[in-house]
Amino acid sequence: MHHRNRKIKQMLKIIVTVTMPLWGFCFLLLARDCYALWVMPYLPPCIFRTLTGLLCPSCGMTHSVFALCRGDVIGAFRYHAFIPLALILGLMGYVELLCIVLGRPKKMIPRSPVFWFTVLGIFLLYAVLRNLI
Repeated sequence: MHHRNRKIKQMLKIIVTVTMPLWGFCFLLLARDCYALWVMPYLPPCIFRTLTGLLCPSCGMTHSVFALCRGDVIGAFRYHAFIPLALILGLMGYVELLCIVLGRPKKMIPRSPVFWFTVLGIFLLYAVLRNLI
């Protein structure tokens, strides 16, 4: 009986892990609609952009998420390149989790501080360069 319970728990872990992207996407669509209806109309404009006329490092992220929700990957990159790249990293993390649940652990995302400082540097460089283009 104990062995059967363990197999059932393992199957449930697999089912939950496999369906996570679907539930996450449904939550994202709900959150997007709630945000657009009840939050965005009350937000002030970006202070940095109002004062300088330049895009701040986070300008365009919301529009990028909305574009991804519509399936417009090119538009998402146009609004803010970080969001599609963060999605790719998130998918890689999901595949790592799925591999762990399936009993075949595999690392896909580098864990070194050098990698993450490089990602941060590219993000900051992008934030500056997109105002010059």
